[in-house]
Amino acid sequence: MGAAYVMDVPQMGPDGRRITVLSNVSADERLWYFRSAWNVAALNCTGPTYQPILDGYAQFLKANAKALKAANTRIDASYRKEYPIARDAIKAREKTMTTVYNYFTLPPARAAFCQSALNVAAQALATPKYDAAAFAAANLPAFETPFANFFTAYEQYQRDSAAWDARYGERYGASQPGYVAVQAANARRSAAIPQAGITDAAQTTARPVSVAGTVTDQETGAQIPVIPVTSAQTSVPVVQPVAKDGPKPKAQ
Repeated sequence: MGAAYVMDVPQMGPDGRRITVLSNVSADERLWYFRSAWNVAALNCTGPTYQPILDGYAQFLKANAKALKAANTRIDASYRKEYPIARDAIKAREKTMTTVYNYFTLPPARAAFCQSALNVAAQALATPKYDAAAFAAANLPAFETPFANFFTAYEQYQRDSAAWDARYGERYGASQPGYVAVQAANARRSAAIPQAGITDAAQTTARPVSVAGTVTDQETGAQIPVIPVTSAQTSVPVVQPVAKDGPKPKAQ
């Protein structure tokens, strides 16, 4: 799905779920992060096909303005309680929200994420009146699933690559199409390896992508990245087949 050749993904917790910024959240945070995911989809899933996402999001904000404001106020209060200095509380929340937005902006999961957002929007548009907290609790997993599936697929890619290298690498060379980039990244691993769902989402692809701009979340001050990749972005690997009749020259 176009992901970086070397990347760290969230680890599994004791409960069998990924440990992410969405783990162990309160009911208010769950509602707010649901809003955040939908916001990311409205900004990054663009084109006529995805118009219902924007329409549904606009309706969601309008119909649930009071509930969202109340949840946001309570979350702010919880940060002020944890950080007595107001500026520290603001910075801490902005940092958390930046991580939330980076999580949902991850380009390799874009296609499935946009499809999930379409499904959520269709439900919302078909049911004009609903309880915001209940709707968020029921549908936040729909926004999370594309990323959970990507993390699982990426770990399988890592296992498959390592298995190929162990069996054939000495004779035919490493399986990684970005072998040089991989070795360079590993050599300076502590500083260079992107962490999917945490760090800058633009650094999680094999082919460089750039952030077209950011949109400021008016409620939290966090920056929402807009990364214009196609929903089906992928990279084209250099295939190095195993020779059937003896070794052949390696691709350079």
